Amino acid sequence: MTMLVLDFDGTMTDAEAEGGPYRLGYLQDLALLVDRPADEVLALAERLEGQVLANPEQHGWLFGGSIVAPASVDPYLRVMPVARMLLDHFGVLEVPHERERVLDRILYKYNYKKTLNVFREGAGAFLRGLEGQAVYVVTNSHTDAVQEKLADLGADWLVPRVHGLAKKYVLEPGFSEVPESMSLPGLGRPVLLRRGHYHRVLSQLLADEGKAWSELLVVGDIFELDLCLPLQLGARVGLMVNEFTPAYEVDFLRGHARGYVLGGIPEIAGLL
Repeated sequence: MTMLVLDFDGTMTDAEAEGGPYRLGYLQDLALLVDRPADEVLALAERLEGQVLANPEQHGWLFGGSIVAPASVDPYLRVMPVARMLLDHFGVLEVPHERERVLDRILYKYNYKKTLNVFREGAGAFLRGLEGQAVYVVTNSHTDAVQEKLADLGADWLVPRVHGLAKKYVLEPGFSEVPESMSLPGLGRPVLLRRGHYHRVLSQLLADEGKAWSELLVVGDIFELDLCLPLQLGARVGLMVNEFTPAYEVDFLRGHARGYVLGGIPEIAGLL
């Protein structure tokens, strides 16, 4: 029987609808950091976000000096390059590790609490119907936040099966289970694979269930964060798309024997 690992935000939820308050709060906090009126910073952010969306291949989530995900897919990712461009514009927080700590830890943590609960159609019924199967949620978000959302959906059985803070974005150069990178046609930079912490989380779950990588299905909404590593290791992967999903990700998975492109939650059931 297939073991299913689900991402949550953006996969089980509508990231655009739920992430609006997060984005607004994040940019308002940036206005305080740069000591400029919020209206001025918000207007500049709109222009910069337009640049990001117009050139998605040139922008990404920069973590530890490397691009670890595209920047266009959801409000959480889009605000990151915009924030860095804003800080560059105003000449604030120019020391890289200090900037990273403020943007990726502090502002993320306090503004994530402002997100709304907006679930994709069919999320509750689908998750409730999986009870008793080998299913887990592995997410970059905080465990308790996702557990609360599952409780709201009535999927209480999944609450203890949430593994948050999975650090899918953290690269470990010394991690040798996979090659350093892979290439996707249409993307001018490599997709970096050595996400050691994420690998350890998935490996432990497979061991607990007595499953091999070939028996694993991972569903997520961002190929580089959720899917590239398990695909490399032999798992099947499903990409839950939205209007901002990069075309190169869709094209690649449509042409891959173990890749699937999903337009809605009911389509996951057909892969189990």
